[in-house]
Amino acid sequence: YLGEVSAEQLELVSSALKVIRTERVKKACTKCDCIVEAPAPSRPIERGIAGPGLLARVLTGKYCEHLPLYRQSEIFARQGIELSRALLSNWVDAYCQLMTPLNDTLYRYVMNTRKVHTDDTPVKVLAPGRKKAKTGRIWTYVRDDRNAGSSEPPAVWFAYSPDRQGKHPVQHLRPFRGILQADAFSGYDRLFSAEREGGALTEVACWAHARRGFADLYKISKDPRAAIAVKKIAGLYRLEKKISSRPVEKIRQWRQRYARPILEDLWSWLEEQEPQCSPGSKRTA
Repeated sequence: YLGEVSAEQLELVSSALKVIRTERVKKACTKCDCIVEAPAPSRPIERGIAGPGLLARVLTGKYCEHLPLYRQSEIFARQGIELSRALLSNWVDAYCQLMTPLNDTLYRYVMNTRKVHTDDTPVKVLAPGRKKAKTGRIWTYVRDDRNAGSSEPPAVWFAYSPDRQGKHPVQHLRPFRGILQADAFSGYDRLFSAEREGGALTEVACWAHARRGFADLYKISKDPRAAIAVKKIAGLYRLEKKISSRPVEKIRQWRQRYARPILEDLWSWLEEQEPQCSPGSKRTA
């Protein structure tokens, strides 16, 4: 015996579909003419044939892997199971209804804090009755104070709207009271107004959006001043990376001591550059 030689090979073990048959005992009482049977096991969808694993597979395929339902129907057909697109669509709708309590709980948790971060992103959707796609919006609201030393679990709540009108974030943030960090989208202005029901939110700008303007300008024009601005802002990023997750008071002290000079220098430098830029140009903006 000289030993063993081993080799490894990566193989795929595909999932399998199976029918789980449940048989329940039914009995009759000869004295009282009463018929009883064992209770049926619970189902995710009442009177539905889909088990929780199959439902999870359909939802994951649609929303995580971007597999349209008609393609999933074709995939199941190749496995010998005919599941129509309409049936899969009904499952998705029913599953979303099942998730409503979780969605509502998540929404209340995200809004029940002192600081929320928000942004929106475009998404192509098929408008009802039209073959062409239109642009909708996904609004994101984040509760995450870990960088300030908080031990509270972070959470994200998403909302969809068919357009980018400011009425949508106004409605989404109706119960919120506190600090809102967002970009300069004018649709948020009503949230920072004293006339807002419940009082104005405290506006906090976003350095990522401020930096993006200079970074995009440099890509377009190669203006060295844009590169200088990005470099100055990078000093803030380095500081925040160093002090993240420290106690709140420590973060405040470090920002006052180290971030304040960076900001004052950046502001003075921007004021020096403004006279050299044409009014209305991208550089001035």
